[in-house]
Amino acid sequence: MSKFSKRIKYDARAFLQSMLWEFKYIIKDSAVFTSFIGVAILVSFLYTYIYANETLPALNVGAVDLDNSTYSRQFLRMASSSGDIQVQGHYTDLEEAKKAFTNQTMHGIIIIPREFSRDLQKGNQPVVSIYADASYILYYKQIVTATQIAATYMGAGITLKKNMAEGKLATEAMSQTRPVSGTVVSLYNPSSGYGTFLVPIVLVIIFQTTILTAIGILGGTMREGGKFTKLYPNANYFLGTLPIVMGKATTYLIISLTILMIMLGIVMPTFHIPMRNGILPVIIFMIPFFLSIVYLGIFLLSYFKRREDAILFIMFTSIPTLMVTGYSWPLKAMPDWINIISYLFPSTLGSRGFVAMTQMGASLQTIQHIWVEMWALCLFYLILATLAMKKIYLNERK
Repeated sequence: MSKFSKRIKYDARAFLQSMLWEFKYIIKDSAVFTSFIGVAILVSFLYTYIYANETLPALNVGAVDLDNSTYSRQFLRMASSSGDIQVQGHYTDLEEAKKAFTNQTMHGIIIIPREFSRDLQKGNQPVVSIYADASYILYYKQIVTATQIAATYMGAGITLKKNMAEGKLATEAMSQTRPVSGTVVSLYNPSSGYGTFLVPIVLVIIFQTTILTAIGILGGTMREGGKFTKLYPNANYFLGTLPIVMGKATTYLIISLTILMIMLGIVMPTFHIPMRNGILPVIIFMIPFFLSIVYLGIFLLSYFKRREDAILFIMFTSIPTLMVTGYSWPLKAMPDWINIISYLFPSTLGSRGFVAMTQMGASLQTIQHIWVEMWALCLFYLILATLAMKKIYLNERK
């Protein structure tokens, strides 16, 4: 047998041994098993369940009707009929309404001025004041939107009646009331549901967080016990750690793909999160994403000397990685240097492709550039992981 054939046979044995050892220690170490498999599945169910309602229920608001007329009461009924808000109480003045607002029994206050009906009849534009809880942006948006829609429809109705009273036909009066007509089409998220928007991003972050945590805990344990040289005593030759790194990555890839199929096939359908693509194309796209995370985690092992180091690092970086994906705040509004750094996190490209495929129905060919960039990032971290593993191995031998 030639020297090359012996090396191939040895590398294949090292690859298989590394993969099996990683399976063994993941199952054997309860902290790793829980943080990787248990948390990934449990948290995906929990987060999706929390946002299963998609939209907020009707929010309680108070009304200060200083006009107390037919028009003012009609306006409040129209605002409540949207289903977004519900007029819970009527108050005589703003101070009385403030007390109820301070006690957190409602999320906003609508104030109708005294001359509301008179201004409408004269053709003037009355001003309705809205005090909305802006500490939570969804509350603010829902209250303001419901009130503005009611004001728009009521104004249009009064104008229509006025035009018809002047002897104009209904069609002519309608065209003068609404000279420009628009139709709004909500693409990819027809219900404007918060869960449909957030859950796919959360699932990507869950994978990145749990995989890095598992690799860090298990790797920190092996470094504490000096187990690398014991498990792989003959990995000191050039690129001898490459099959070891790839074997470890294969283990995490198999487990991650299994969890992904549970999320795509069970979690998302159970809670009615849209899935506008086949499972197989999504799996194919996610392969370089998972490998990039694993190789990144192995590279970081050179900085994790204890189990606790990985947990502290993940706690520090999980929120920033979510923010730089561009879904909590547009990337165009962030500094350029943050945009550049964001590409070092697999979740940045992974979330874009995952959302495009599952929510927008994009094909793998459509987002081919993202897939190629993911493979480039995967290769980059594979090189760093191999060198980092080599460094750890040599340090243990010394």
